[in-house]
Amino acid sequence: MTYHQFLREREKIDYLIEQGYYMKSVKENLSGSFVEFEKAGSLSETRDVQMLHITNADARKYFSSLLIRQLRKHHK
Repeated sequence: MTYHQFLREREKIDYLIEQGYYMKSVKENLSGSFVEFEKAGSLSETRDVQMLHITNADARKYFSSLLIRQLRKHHK
């Protein structure tokens, strides 16, 4: 069950990134991580935002590594 949960959460993260979203913010609590994704390059007045609730520990590590990569890429 836990591995399948990781795969489902990883697929959701990868899908949003493939669709042009980036991680805007992360809120952690005892029930997991709430990751806010925003569509990159959105020129409209309304923001295109998606929120994922990540509960699996391996999926949390996965998005953390992607977030570090995103921050390094942004600061170059």
